[in-house]
Amino acid sequence: KFHPTPFTSAMTVGCIESGKDVTEGGAVYNFSGVQGVGVTDVGDSITAIEELIFVKKKYSLSALIKALKNDFKGNEKMRLELMNVPKFGNDIASADAFSAWVAEAFYNSFEKHKNTRGGQFVAGLYSTTTHYSFGKLTGALPSGRKKVMPFTSGIAPMNGADKKGPTALFNSVTSIDYLRAHNGTNVNAKFDTATLKGEHGREILKNLLLTYFKKGGMQIQLNVVDTELLKDAK
Repeated sequence: KFHPTPFTSAMTVGCIESGKDVTEGGAVYNFSGVQGVGVTDVGDSITAIEELIFVKKKYSLSALIKALKNDFKGNEKMRLELMNVPKFGNDIASADAFSAWVAEAFYNSFEKHKNTRGGQFVAGLYSTTTHYSFGKLTGALPSGRKKVMPFTSGIAPMNGADKKGPTALFNSVTSIDYLRAHNGTNVNAKFDTATLKGEHGREILKNLLLTYFKKGGMQIQLNVVDTELLKDAK
């Protein structure tokens, strides 16, 4: 009524046949994508709570909440212990399982709901740049992340948390079910130029990617850089 899009509608399957604009639900497909941002941050946080509060009983839940509200001021020891709990991205089943559970909970939260055009809400697991802006508005987390710091990008691990190489990283990423992420995913992976140098390096990368997609990976974005190049760019 207030903002019809006739040209887009003319180019969209179903609108001419139904005589309705896309904004009115005239298209054959009327999905609305909803992005899950910070999924692995939440997964890592639950892993840390499980490990330090319920299993090892090193802290009480109230002590953790107090530390989070104060951004870990005076509780650096606790923060470091939270940071050292196994993180998503290292092919550790117990850590990966919580991020997979968070993704499932995200899918379940809106899959049965319809949008204003009568279409289905569908999940996406990518953040573009919102992981930075959302992080600026969010307090400290049980994962050890301090307030205002960025969330993880897309479905990648926390910055610096993946320490066991690309095969472990890809095994963690593919522990999540992407068949329900109909609106897409985003995984950023960084490689040093020395690792992928020459024909041998290309073969390594080819095999890594083939295995990643065979195991259920949906998307990946590669950056191949070296320290000196970045310094020169800076």
